[in-house]
Amino acid sequence: MFRSLPHLLTVSNLFCGFLALHYIVQQNFVPAAWLIVLGAVFDKMDGKVARALGRDSQFGIEFDSIVDVCTFGVVPAAMIYHSHLQSFWGLGLAFLFLLCGALRLARFNVLSISEQKGEYYLGLPIPMAGIALTQYVVFTERIWESHHAVPLAISLVVLLSGLMISSFDYDSMPDFRGTGFGERFKQGYFVVGIGLILYRAESFFFLLVMGYIASGIYRWGLGHFHEEMTQRI
Repeated sequence: MFRSLPHLLTVSNLFCGFLALHYIVQQNFVPAAWLIVLGAVFDKMDGKVARALGRDSQFGIEFDSIVDVCTFGVVPAAMIYHSHLQSFWGLGLAFLFLLCGALRLARFNVLSISEQKGEYYLGLPIPMAGIALTQYVVFTERIWESHHAVPLAISLVVLLSGLMISSFDYDSMPDFRGTGFGERFKQGYFVVGIGLILYRAESFFFLLVMGYIASGIYRWGLGHFHEEMTQRI
């Protein structure tokens, strides 16, 4: 039973995506969005459990990626299309998100095989991109209704698509055993974020996710600035 636990978690992730698609067809976007979040929890757990049990394998990596492209690629693309982008061009934009997500996963698998993974994720992870896109739908439906929702949805799809295939560095989960300033900051951000989500998830979750997404852009800009200053000196 325990040996199969990582695969069962991956299957749970896939079921969350499948059930979310059922809600999207019914135009019931809020439960669909939260199922994507639950799928991301299962996605994070399956890798950790596999490594803890010594059951990580190339099959597990490939299976997990196939599931991820469904739960965090197909489903968010379908949701943003049905909620904000119902046009020929909107369909193309939704597919762009799916395509970039698939490319992101393919690159991750190649790096896993060649053991070139570093301290950070290379490019925005597709689960975070999927959560950002679906939580935007929740945010605009429950908290912030605006005539600008569609143009902003278009901009968000393009931004997330580009970030997934970019070379920007993104943090993984904070190491709660770390004592450095950077780790302490990430630990605090994570704990405060969980508290705000528990307090009023629909108001804060999308903004917190966007803060994480902005961190990769900020890290790239800071590194680029330091590089230029070094060259001038």
